[in-house]
Amino acid sequence: MNHQSTVLFVFVCLVLTAITTPAQQNQRRNRGESFYQCQNSNTPGPKDIWLSMRGVGYIWDDPATSVSKRSWIKNIFAFPEVYSQFGITDFFSLHASTRVLSHGWVPGWFDGGIKLTLPNNQDLRPNGIGLSIDYRYQTREENPSLSGCIGFMPEGFVVKGHNLETVFIYELDLLPRWSFLPLRLLTNTGLRLPLSKRHDMYQLLLNIAVVYSGYGFDFFAQYQLESFDNLNPKNNPKKVYNVESDERSTFFVWFSENPMYITLGGDVRYDNGVTLSLAVPILLSYNQGSAKTEDQGELNRQEQNGIFTDEKAAGIFNPFDPWYPKWKIVASLSFPIRFKMSGAEMMRNYLLLKNRKQEKKIDIDKRLQLQEPAKPAEDNKEGDDAKRRLEEIKKKRETITK
Repeated sequence: MNHQSTVLFVFVCLVLTAITTPAQQNQRRNRGESFYQCQNSNTPGPKDIWLSMRGVGYIWDDPATSVSKRSWIKNIFAFPEVYSQFGITDFFSLHASTRVLSHGWVPGWFDGGIKLTLPNNQDLRPNGIGLSIDYRYQTREENPSLSGCIGFMPEGFVVKGHNLETVFIYELDLLPRWSFLPLRLLTNTGLRLPLSKRHDMYQLLLNIAVVYSGYGFDFFAQYQLESFDNLNPKNNPKKVYNVESDERSTFFVWFSENPMYITLGGDVRYDNGVTLSLAVPILLSYNQGSAKTEDQGELNRQEQNGIFTDEKAAGIFNPFDPWYPKWKIVASLSFPIRFKMSGAEMMRNYLLLKNRKQEKKIDIDKRLQLQEPAKPAEDNKEGDDAKRRLEEIKKKRETITK
């Protein structure tokens, strides 16, 4: 079974599971939930505690490994992550997370932050605004790395040490206005800034998600981009120094080589708050310019033959390939440690249940066995008819005897 077939099979299983999940009485919902990498604009309720455990698996399609004739199965990676949320006030929360194990069997990163929203979130709101600020300590930035480029890890670019990430959140929720259309549009835009070193390697973040919610399930699709300052054509491509003060270590990163994914996924919910989630990110990034193949020799020769003229003019000697995972499978389990139903999510439950179409069933055998007694009005009508017919018979009999 190829990669595309595997992704399709997993997604179909999720859809079938969601459809066959029965509705419960009043499900526990995390008001500050996220849909894979995209955050919503709200925060968990005061004193609420939610815990999530996630597994991230992928195959790193590294051309260098095929050269060294390693088995493809040795390129399979799966990492465990833990994420927790703590509601402090009605519009303020804390969160913390970590990748428990990463490359080299050591923790990958540690993360902690805050989330704020407007204090109008006691009920459902069509327009929601939020702000998330995170501090992350990255434990490693090389080995493995793409093309030997420091910081360019299989899942994206990182800088070892201290990093600050700020994300502005906007949410459009159609459910409060049109209860028959339970759609949400989530937009996360922000900045990831290295604090320890390589300050020029900051990244612009964009995540857009569309979510359809049922009572016991969600489906979502999202687009994710982590871009260097090469959005502007004037700055595209970006010249990167692999080793500072070493001109021969430079390479180009084009906009199309930024980490970009489109993700399909969904959730299955249960009345006790347990939520099972599955997401399948698919890579959109593609190589531009020279590749890490025989192009290396072409750049070393620096011949003016019309090939890679932009790179040669800038003194580039190193190709770069965006060898990020072509696809991933991300499964997670979340549940409440401490929970009190908020008014907003209680209303969401009510509206979703209100529009849930229940199948009408008629048990014919039962109706035959339990015949309903005739109504009094029908009994009186039948009695009058009998009296009228009896009087008519008596009149005819009198007429005949005469």
